[in-house]
Amino acid sequence: MSAGVSPGRVEGTETAHPRRLPLYLGQFDTYRIVACSAVVFQHSLLWTLAAGNVAGWAFVMLLHFSRTAFFFLTAFVLTYAQITRPRGPVAFWKRRYLQLGIPYAAWTVIYWLYTVVDQTSPAYGPWTMFWHDLLYGYYQLYVVAVLFQLYLVFPLLFWVLRKTGHHLVVMGASLCFALALAFAIHWPGALGPVGRMVVGVERYWPWSRNMFTYQEQFVAGVLVAMHYEQVHRFVARWYRMVVGTAAVVGVAATLWYLGAVWSGAGTGFASDIYQPVAFLWFTAVVAALECLTWRWYQRSVSLGGTAWSSSVAPRLADLTGGIFLSHVLFINLIRALLRATGVIGHLGWAGRVFVLFVLTLACSAMFVSLVLRTPLGWVLGGPVRAEQRARLGAQSPAAPPTQADLLAPAPVIVRQG
Repeated sequence: MSAGVSPGRVEGTETAHPRRLPLYLGQFDTYRIVACSAVVFQHSLLWTLAAGNVAGWAFVMLLHFSRTAFFFLTAFVLTYAQITRPRGPVAFWKRRYLQLGIPYAAWTVIYWLYTVVDQTSPAYGPWTMFWHDLLYGYYQLYVVAVLFQLYLVFPLLFWVLRKTGHHLVVMGASLCFALALAFAIHWPGALGPVGRMVVGVERYWPWSRNMFTYQEQFVAGVLVAMHYEQVHRFVARWYRMVVGTAAVVGVAATLWYLGAVWSGAGTGFASDIYQPVAFLWFTAVVAALECLTWRWYQRSVSLGGTAWSSSVAPRLADLTGGIFLSHVLFINLIRALLRATGVIGHLGWAGRVFVLFVLTLACSAMFVSLVLRTPLGWVLGGPVRAEQRARLGAQSPAAPPTQADLLAPAPVIVRQG
């Protein structure tokens, strides 16, 4: 027999079985809450900002990490599910498209009806507007349009990355492509024919709705899930460095933005979320968020579970899908109410942002809490995570690896062949 590497055989034992991974990862409850709150806060800013508000547009750029945070999480969850409970492509597509497609269609109709009633001079005819929203996504729903593209290619992407070695090289190439594309989108005039091609693509397939714009976070999510325990061994030792790096990148991105404004660029161009410095920030802050929520959850586990991790965070995380789908409707309604009552004129910019954020978050959370108790819960509130968590928790007795587990030396694996 020749020596090598093989699962199921650990040196010094007759047989060994790899740790059974838990089917439900509680750390991502807090992750979802932070990312969802950032979405609502960022939109509260956007709907109250004047073009020349330098501080406000800086926050808009920084808070846009929430979108890539959800793209990373979606790719991670899809991959983790395929590893722990595999499905064939047809079963995968059926489950995912129905699970998200019906809420997407329902909310597209709701926003279309609201716009038709509210808009006195629409840019398009009502049916043109409807088909545009259905294809590309109304406002925040573009995220779902991008996820549908990911669903389509995910079985192939998963298969290719499982068959491909050198995953660090793959991740590096993905990041380089993301930065190059961001440069081309932000400064198309500097690239001659390539820049004109990028602008041409925008006319038919907007980069904001194009999965290639976000491929780095998709690839990162897949690879992190494939190397779940290896990644968290690294996180257990170096999470402070990851968080510190993100803080440095955030400062650098803000200084870059301010430098562009002081050089004469408009706040909209300077805060463009499709520019290289923004993509670096998004990557760094998503990594930091994953590290911080993992560390928070591990500390909770080591203390025997806290009220936050065992009760509050799961309940709030259950609302995040519905809040994402519904919150723009509440932003519109609350802003209209503030204008009609004359309150908005007495708040100042910071006050308007604060009131709009708090009321939007509270109203959308209450709405989702109520709708999840009805038969329309999954139609208007998105996937019912409480049911998923109960099902997966019942199937999975395994506990997540603790920090002590991850800091322990890895066993030596020997292949028998």
